[in-house]
Amino acid sequence: MEVFRIKGMSNSYLTSDGILIDAGARASDVARVAEEHGVKVRYLLITHQHVDHVRYAAEIVKAFNCRVVAPSLEADVIEGRARPSGSALTAIFQALLRARAVHVDVRVNEGDVVEGYRAVLAPGHTPGSTAYVKDEVMFSGDAIVSRNGRPSLPSRALNVNYALAEESLRRLLELRPKVIYPGHGRPITL
Repeated sequence: MEVFRIKGMSNSYLTSDGILIDAGARASDVARVAEEHGVKVRYLLITHQHVDHVRYAAEIVKAFNCRVVAPSLEADVIEGRARPSGSALTAIFQALLRARAVHVDVRVNEGDVVEGYRAVLAPGHTPGSTAYVKDEVMFSGDAIVSRNGRPSLPSRALNVNYALAEESLRRLLELRPKVIYPGHGRPITL
């Protein structure tokens, strides 16, 4: 599997098998990368509810007619039926940069598999933060971010429960992925 990073509000990743992880990049940027590599976007896997990861979801769905997969605990927020959870700082960010609601086609829980990508619940950054793992490759959203190419957590103020985020970080690293594609920063090779 090849992975193509698309920079935006957060990292989005397009895989050679037609999976887009997170919607932090504009649909036009996703289209450019998809065309360049001959990939048809079939699914959008969302890691968590924060606006920098869902901002362009509706635009992407419209452009590619792809199915949306999201954590069960985050789906109501993504669909616009519940208010986002988070710190005061996150609430301000969410209010300033609203994302259009988008229908979630598939709600995933711990261990669910979609197109070979296993959902791994990693709460702490948000209540339902979820990583997706396939073939020793992990897409972590903000459950793991990259600091100088090393796994880390977002700053304490950006997590709803920092102790839980620390536990999720340990749990994700215990899965021993060879590469982690984080929501922010460059990919991490372990």
